[in-house]
Amino acid sequence: MKVVTFSLTGWRRHWRLLLAAALGLAALWPLAARHRPASARGGHAPGVVWYVDLPPDRRVIALTFDDGPSPYTPRILELLQHYHQQATFFVLGQNAARYPQYVRAEAQAGMEVADHTYSHLNLARHSAATDEADLRRAQDLLTRLTGRTPVLLRPPYGTYNRDLLEVARRLGLHVVMWSWTEDSRDWTRPGVGTIVQRVLAHLEPGDIVLMHDGGGDRSQTVEALAIILRDLAAGGWRSVTVSELLRMAPAPGPAS
Repeated sequence: MKVVTFSLTGWRRHWRLLLAAALGLAALWPLAARHRPASARGGHAPGVVWYVDLPPDRRVIALTFDDGPSPYTPRILELLQHYHQQATFFVLGQNAARYPQYVRAEAQAGMEVADHTYSHLNLARHSAATDEADLRRAQDLLTRLTGRTPVLLRPPYGTYNRDLLEVARRLGLHVVMWSWTEDSRDWTRPGVGTIVQRVLAHLEPGDIVLMHDGGGDRSQTVEALAIILRDLAAGGWRSVTVSELLRMAPAPGPAS
């Protein structure tokens, strides 16, 4: 198993030692591309994606951002472009209506624009008809802004049920969650170092990373992203769109 070591600035080395002492996790850094069983990476509901199973030496992941766009989105785009990385933005329709220029900028920068509903609806708690109406409203707006119809959906709060999966199928949407160890929980504003650690400490090829560019003060996310992207580049990692990551999935073997 190859171990991928990322560069650490002085303050991050100091932070690492403090964290290890506090938690008793001396092996947490440097970052290792550890192999975890599938059950530790995500669920197994048919039609729902948590990660793509890539070989350990293929250092490719998908960074994703929810709840935008917002005034923080342009800086996130600048950082991604500076490091020549791609990401998928799961956009809220109501925020796209408020900041249409940022949605267009995402598409023009080669990022993937995906559906996060129009109104941040908890889709599992509403009827299929309500879900479909909200999703269609978002789909129509994003299509007008980018010239492309989104093909990915991330349900707000990570909740879904059979009815939603059927609605998504009718709309041509693939439901995308995130790798269970790759939830940065940046929306809680836990500190820049914590966000960085949550993203990098257990990263594996094929992981889908959850971050946010909207929904509140995302200054910590922006600062953390600058460090994350720097360290990904130093370690030879590449972030692609979720759709591209899905295309990398190994073909199923012959039936036994």
